[in-house]
Amino acid sequence: MNYKDSVNNEFQVNERTELVLIRSAEAAPYLTVGTKSYLGDQLIGKRNGQTYQFVIRDAGEYVTGIDITGHKSTLKERPVEFKIQEGNIAIDTDFLVKASVDFDREIAQPNGEKLAKGLVKDVMDADLGKQNTAFVGQGWLPLFKASNFLESISSESQYAFFDPMIHSIARSSGKAYEPAGDVEPIYRKGLKGTIGEAEVRSQQGFKVVEISEALANELSSATVASYVTGAKVDTLTLNNVTEDIPAGTPLFVAGVKACDLVGEATSAPKAFIAIEDGAAGVVKVRHVDFAGNGTKEASAVPAANAKLVNPIKEGTYFTGIIRLNGAFEADTIKDLDWSNADERVSTPNGITMHTARAVDVMKGTNTTRYTIAGVWGITDPRAVTYVCIKDATANVVAL
Repeated sequence: MNYKDSVNNEFQVNERTELVLIRSAEAAPYLTVGTKSYLGDQLIGKRNGQTYQFVIRDAGEYVTGIDITGHKSTLKERPVEFKIQEGNIAIDTDFLVKASVDFDREIAQPNGEKLAKGLVKDVMDADLGKQNTAFVGQGWLPLFKASNFLESISSESQYAFFDPMIHSIARSSGKAYEPAGDVEPIYRKGLKGTIGEAEVRSQQGFKVVEISEALANELSSATVASYVTGAKVDTLTLNNVTEDIPAGTPLFVAGVKACDLVGEATSAPKAFIAIEDGAAGVVKVRHVDFAGNGTKEASAVPAANAKLVNPIKEGTYFTGIIRLNGAFEADTIKDLDWSNADERVSTPNGITMHTARAVDVMKGTNTTRYTIAGVWGITDPRAVTYVCIKDATANVVAL
């Protein structure tokens, strides 16, 4: 593996940089599995803090008959925006580390995993609510329904990321995932097998949704007071709800169906997922496209006085997602300006890590900074579904 030394402008071998990156990559399948580069060309020469976008193309309206006057469509573009994110870890080591430390076990593994988990958590938080459908319940059924729904709208491969507790709950029934096929070793971290058409991995960092009995009772009789669209966030306000609605709660409104990848209504209800805790029946959700023929995500805007459909019941819910191949943007920046620092750059698996080192010869210390910078996130909510699996601990007897 070759690495660039920014001081001498020549390529060098640096196994330590590679080790930290490999440990990061192993801990970050959420950022590497089933992803696609949409913005790589735009990121060349760019710097942090900037926003980049690509567009999802619209499609015309399908009609029947000979005379289609009045059915011409003005095609629109739905922009998808991403901001550069950075994950960093800086450590000090003394001059004796090289001789006395098992670098892989004592430095590369803990720091690589720490960097990856921090970055993944940031990306997952930003992705909350970017799912067009949701399947809620107990045991295996919601998981199979989620996978089968995605299969009904696309033949692309599926990749599932579930809270580890979901595996325990699902397997408490005595069933297990189907074995996965051949997977490269670097992508096997957390791999559990398959369910339906989805390759399943454990992933920490998903929301745990606590629904109180009082909230469940209120949601069972709640109706829509209003729905207000915003540039990036919409507001769904409910009547008859005074309890707080926790972030990650999915809501379904009568008469509103989820659309497929070309804007056609499906049989599945559109999921309006709270992206933050809400009070007094006010629920913030990601902006929903109701307009374009080919880009729209939902069949209709929630109507005033519409009832909630299949409201979530009381309990603790562990969550996760299943996404189609290519529904996740992933690009890392390959060139950063470290001035005269001793820099190493490595990219063994699509993630680029920058390692910059400064030396204090009087104190006898090396300060090393590991940085991964790039853009990550869900590109099209219609290609991703959310699962909420109710905890089954009520059925467990303590010994």
